Amino acid sequence: MISLYILCLVFLCLMVGVIFIRKHFNKAGYNHGQKRDAMIVLGYPAKKDGRMTPILRERINKAIDLYHTGIAEVVICSGASVANDHVEAEIMARALVESGVDGSQIIRETKAKGTYENLVKSREIMRERGLKKAVIVTSPWHLRKASSYAFRLGIDHTLEKSKVPKEFVIGLGIIYVYIYIQMFIMYLRFYKGRQ
Repeated sequence: MISLYILCLVFLCLMVGVIFIRKHFNKAGYNHGQKRDAMIVLGYPAKKDGRMTPILRERINKAIDLYHTGIAEVVICSGASVANDHVEAEIMARALVESGVDGSQIIRETKAKGTYENLVKSREIMRERGLKKAVIVTSPWHLRKASSYAFRLGIDHTLEKSKVPKEFVIGLGIIYVYIYIQMFIMYLRFYKGRQ
């Protein structure tokens, strides 16, 4: 009986956490085929040998589909070398070119080491090139975090989610819990910094 109470308490805490995050971290709507000036593809660390991880592979697959349906001609690949010596933006750009994306339409942003920096640097690129509206491509569990940053930075954006890699289906709930805990900690730091 005690284990049932503990399980109910854990479930209640998770629900309160989800409601809290949804209230404090806004998320834009999905793109639904709208034409945009640019597509921002958020990076993810490559494997140690330089190959794409399943998460990065699915983000690139989504970007390829969107490019070939004419959603945006300009693709900003954002990501530095984070977990190893392989630059995420370069790996993404290479995969896009191999899939028929015009290399002259790919912008490599190679300095950002996290989601917030991805969007700060992408906003700079958009301003330099006169690009006004973007579609942000990332993983389903990463959409709210990325979108809340984009809102904070004043980026006019919509969202497109990549598929969940088949390798991660079993651990998907853990990934969401991890991201939501990250956002809660960010909220506490931001709130504390405003006082």
